[in-house]
Amino acid sequence: MRVVQCSRAHLRSIWPTLALLALAALSTGCGNDNTTATTAPSTTTAQTQTETLHGIMAPKGTAARTFLANQAGTVTVLLADAQPTVTLGLGVGIRGSTGADCRFTQTVNTAPGTTPQLSVSVDPGVYCAGTYDIGTVGQPGVTVTVTVTHP
Repeated sequence: MRVVQCSRAHLRSIWPTLALLALAALSTGCGNDNTTATTAPSTTTAQTQTETLHGIMAPKGTAARTFLANQAGTVTVLLADAQPTVTLGLGVGIRGSTGADCRFTQTVNTAPGTTPQLSVSVDPGVYCAGTYDIGTVGQPGVTVTVTVTHP
């Protein structure tokens, strides 16, 4: 059997560590709380953002804006106003490879209204939404207001 001898200086340096370990061991076994811990269900509230496009659209033109969907969810698009009042194409899509055009993947022909005319489910990513002429825009163009609500 081998005997390990420790100097008093060494014992004084490790004594606080041993005392903390003993205290931790004693405190984990104490208490008379017999209740079971419950965890509230996790709920995540989808936060939506609303962006508004005000623009002037020329005959045979488009008026679109890019937006970022931070999470999967539903995008709604509202043609809120068109002056003069005409029926326009309203769409949601992805930017073209040059970034200069919007390639609409979901569309509807609609007049201005007070409730969203288009609703589309999306994954997180960059999208675009806006209006396009379906042959109803005359000179000098039409002023449009489009509201996009997205996750």
